[in-house]
Formats: sequence, C-alpha cells, structure tokens
Amino acid sequence: MTISQATGGRGMAESGLAPQRFAKIDGVGLDAGIGMLEAVVDEIHWLDRSPFLAASARPSFRAGRGPELHAFSPFSNTDKDDLGTARRAVCVAFAPEHGPTASEWAAARALPLLAPDQVASAFAADKLDALAVFLEAGIETPEFVRVPADGRATARRYWPDAWEAVVVQRRENNLIGRGTRFARNHDELQECLDAWAGRELRVGRYVDGPSVTVTGCVAGNATIVTAVSHQLVGIPGLTSVWGAHCGNQLIAPTDLPDGAYEAIRTAAARVGDQLRLRGYRGVFGLDLVLERNRPLAIEINPRFQTVVSLVQAAEQRADLLPCLGLHVLACLLPELPVQTVVAPVPTLGQLVVHAVRDRQLGALPESGTYRLERGAPVPGENRCLTDLPAGHALLWAQARPGAEVAEGDELILLQLAEAVAGLQAHPRLTAAGSDWVTAVSACVEEASC
Repeated sequence: MTISQATGGRGMAESGLAPQRFAKIDGVGLDAGIGMLEAVVDEIHWLDRSPFLAASARPSFRAGRGPELHAFSPFSNTDKDDLGTARRAVCVAFAPEHGPTASEWAAARALPLLAPDQVASAFAADKLDALAVFLEAGIETPEFVRVPADGRATARRYWPDAWEAVVVQRRENNLIGRGTRFARNHDELQECLDAWAGRELRVGRYVDGPSVTVTGCVAGNATIVTAVSHQLVGIPGLTSVWGAHCGNQLIAPTDLPDGAYEAIRTAAARVGDQLRLRGYRGVFGLDLVLERNRPLAIEINPRFQTVVSLVQAAEQRADLLPCLGLHVLACLLPELPVQTVVAPVPTLGQLVVHAVRDRQLGALPESGTYRLERGAPVPGENRCLTDLPAGHALLWAQARPGAEVAEGDELILLQLAEAVAGLQAHPRLTAAGSDWVTAVSACVEEASC
C-alpha cells in the first residue's frame, strides 16, 4: 500500500470547493480501475428509485472510456427493456437486501445482480448479530443489554442505573430508521418494549456525541476504506422519526478530535476484514458515534448508502475509481490493486426532506440543478456534483407524484457544495441548508411547483 499526494484532475478552485482540508482515502487508481472494468463488463445498470448515485459516478465514465453506465428505477413501469446489446452487462442495486424488486428486475432481463452474499449480508444487517462482528474485530460499542423475545420484559430490569438515556433497536431496522427508538426514562423504554413485545432487542447506552459514517468496500484481498462523513439523524424540520437519516456532509481529520479520524478508518478496516471472512464482497457502511475522540460502533449497513454519492465526489478528486466501480470489481475479481492517497476533502453536504404526514403526493419538483430566487427554487444550468456552483443545489426526487407516502418516507434529496449543519451531537442546519429545506418543502406541501 502506498501513500501519495493527490489533487485529482481539475483544480478545486474551479468548482468553488475549499481545498484546505486533506485526508487519507483508499481506492484503486482511476485509470487502472477503468481499464479493469473494461476487461470484465460492457454495461453497468444502476437500480434505484432515482439516479443520484450513478450521476455522481458518471464523470469518471466519460464517453468512450470504460463501460456504459445506465440508471433505471425498478419501481417504475416506464422503463422498457431496451438495454442495448452488450453481452457483458451487470446490475447493481442500492439496497438489494430490502425486498425482491431489484433481483426480479435483473432476473427478468437475464442479467446478474452484483450483490453481497445473502447470508453474510443478513448477518451484518442484523442489529444484534452485528455485535459479534464488532467483538471479533476488536471494535468498541456503547454498553448494551439484550432483551429476550419472551414478551415479559420490564423497563427497570433492562435499564442500568448509570445510564441517563437509552437507544432501543430491533434486529431488523429499515432504510429510514424505523427500527431504532430513543427512550429518556423507564416509561418511554416500557413503551418500546411493549410495542416490540416478542422480539429480541438491543438496549444500549445513549452516547451524546456526533454520528459519523465511513464507507468501505470489501475486496478479496483488502478492505478499501474511503471517505468519512458526519451523519445527520432525526433533524427537526426534516423528519419526525427520531432515528431517520437526514443527510451527510464530508469531514476531514481537522474537523474531529485528535486521533478520531484514523480510529474511524481503523474500525472500518477491521469490520471489513471480518465481513470478508464471512464471504462478504462489495460496498458497506459503518455507523459510529463519537464519545470525545473515541468512535463506538453502532451498526453495519451491508449495502450502498445515500452518502456514497458524496464519497464518489471525494474519490474523483483523489483520481480514484468511484465506489460504484469498486463494487463491481470487488464482486467480479479475486483481488484489487489498492492504494492509499492523501487528497482534498470536498466541502459537500446533502439533506433529505421527509413526508411530515401520511398523504398522497401532488406535484414534486423535477430532479435537476436549482438556485434560490426570492425563497423559491428556480431551475438552473445542469451541473454535476463535482462542479456544483455556490448558491446552487442538486435536487433529486425520491418519490413519484401521485404516490401514497407515509410519515417519515423520503421525498427529496438536496445536495449542496457547502456544509449543511454544525458538527455537533445535535446539529442545527446552516442558514443555507435551512433556506433550501424551507423552499423545497413548500413546493412539496403546496403541490404547486
């Protein structure tokens, strides 16, 4: 493994992204990675409800270089079977473990779906089984107790006196955090135990520190640890669900207490190495919480996460193959030529606007580049995430007009070339982030934009 300085193609100043922050990031060199992809695939079909993640990878797949990159929504009936004539085509899905939609879409077109081993993925995704991975990896977690699935649990029995608050998790979470709840006292914990009676639960000490996510990719010979982000969870004004994912922003070592950044990278590498032993290959995310400079592992996401769109921008700045390409190579090849570079960390953030109540959606703003004029989003010149100008945002519709949505469902993803919140345990949105959320939420609620 080598360490080198990298600036990654076009200068940071051209896009308005601050160049002052640097961090270590692992990956496969872009030129080498594109060459390796060309040797094994002709087309990559990205399957998700919106193309935001494929769009952030696309600048690395310039015309005439590497396999063709397509994006499809398997949830929509508007996509036809015109997938070209490439014989070596593969599919990659955002969260293939969540339901059969992606696998059925790929199977109907006789295309392989490149996803982690189902048994290994299910084990990692389980909020109780994952504790064994952390133990084997030597990674600390917040103190916890296990509540048996006997239906007779009482709060006082499972709340150690020294704990001020607890976080309750069932084995199966979901993509928007409905399997995680917060309790400030015995009565609130008892409500959780009663609501999830008959399930085995994890009751953990609540750590009042910033949440972070680190993205990795498990290859046959190494765990590739890419960018680190501050994870925004349960932000008022964006969601009413306590544990809901509300966004991310990329962070550098200087944003964290001394030693924390490297400890986060080490934790991800150790977890990835344990996943490899269980047969796992491909992209994963590790969620942690910082207690001063000590990262404590919370859960593993054995899939792509929304933050990977930002991660891929950081990889491109480092002249590395984006995660989407890494995932394909890790699933198809026995080993990868991994390198570590020191590269600029782009100042990028994103926010997720959720449904505030059960309803049928009216109109939604179309996906694209916008700027604010008099508090309203106005379409601007189409840009990609890596060259998004200041004062603009990329908007991605995560739901369809006319769809029935439940409280907490994701509606809009906003991406900005700036920080979106403070780096605290209970962050507040920046003025720009708040303005964008207000403007976009008004469009959704009024169904008139």
